[in-house]
Amino acid sequence: MSLPLPLPAAVDQAANRRRSARRPYIIEAWISSPTSRRTENRLAVTSVNLSKHGVAFRLETALAIRAYHVIEIGWGDQRLISEIRTVSCRRQPDAIYEIGAEFC
Repeated sequence: MSLPLPLPAAVDQAANRRRSARRPYIIEAWISSPTSRRTENRLAVTSVNLSKHGVAFRLETALAIRAYHVIEIGWGDQRLISEIRTVSCRRQPDAIYEIGAEFC
């Protein structure tokens, strides 16, 4: 009887960290400071992946880990607005940052 091979550490850690599966979406999304009330202070984000507990997106600037932001995600006339807390920020080879955040 052969035993299954262990997953690589990076894959295993990511699986343990996420509480629900991510799903990719092409939608409008913005982040802003929780204290900002001006829409022109929002930053547009791309490549949104959503789960029940969090969101991942790409942004041209880095965000501090454990910092709080507000994300607004639009589906046509519907909007999801939630506070998020960044949990990861990784610079990609194309110099864009991939950011993971959990909903608060």
